[in-house]
Amino acid sequence: MKEETTYGHQELINQVIDYIHTHLHKALTLEMLAAEMHMSVYHFHRLFKSHLQETLSAYITRQRMERAVMYLQTRDLSLQELSEKMGYDTAQSFSKAFKRYFGVSPVAFGNTLTFNTPETTPIEDIAFIGLGEPEVLLISPMYIAYIRIIGPYGEKESYELGWGKLCGFLKENKLQSKATRWFGISFDNPTITKKKQCRFYACASVAQRIKPSGAIGALTIESGKYAVYTYKGSYSGLLRAYTYIYSREKGRLRNALSFEEYVTWSDNPAKQITKIYIPIQKK
Repeated sequence: MKEETTYGHQELINQVIDYIHTHLHKALTLEMLAAEMHMSVYHFHRLFKSHLQETLSAYITRQRMERAVMYLQTRDLSLQELSEKMGYDTAQSFSKAFKRYFGVSPVAFGNTLTFNTPETTPIEDIAFIGLGEPEVLLISPMYIAYIRIIGPYGEKESYELGWGKLCGFLKENKLQSKATRWFGISFDNPTITKKKQCRFYACASVAQRIKPSGAIGALTIESGKYAVYTYKGSYSGLLRAYTYIYSREKGRLRNALSFEEYVTWSDNPAKQITKIYIPIQKK
């Protein structure tokens, strides 16, 4: 019974984390989320804290502040626009919360951000980083099975365990085939988020939408236009690649998930090929 309960709790935590991630622009309260998950406020609060090691309010605040930093890095938004995307009624209330969290105002924080941009970096650096020029693709919706890994990006033990569980689920349910594609979604910037709190989804494509099962969640990558960069090199260089790409694509980004596809894997990092999908506007 205890194992069944834990299994169900993992499924619920996946659902609530995904819900929060896609609704940060809205009012999110303990009472509302508990109702959304069909649980009592008391039980939901205890469950959330035991799994995430954070209270719900602390988690939501952290996600909003870290998302705000991402927007400061990758978007040209007014303070009011940024406030609305973070679920705050006014720019003043958002600025106050941001300063309480980071110690400086959003404007002051934004002024500290520096990038290697196409304007300040020699164009040959794109090849030096391991990237090729992007191709623009319009992709169809993709159904995804995933397992969430929380901790330092690339940590050997947790990643081997996570990918192993995902592969086991696919084989057990006869979902893996030659057409299966392997993806990764990184939700956090490890230069801002504490390494132990970084969220990574190890993902596999499936032919149709699946029902979440314990630690295995389900999501859909929506159709849309993407700039697709091919990266050759060690996975440890992906952060640098993303930083370059986001600075380059800043003017045409749209609100959707970025993700990476593992095309080839090799014991030799120089032979590893990863495709990086960056959502861009249609214009």
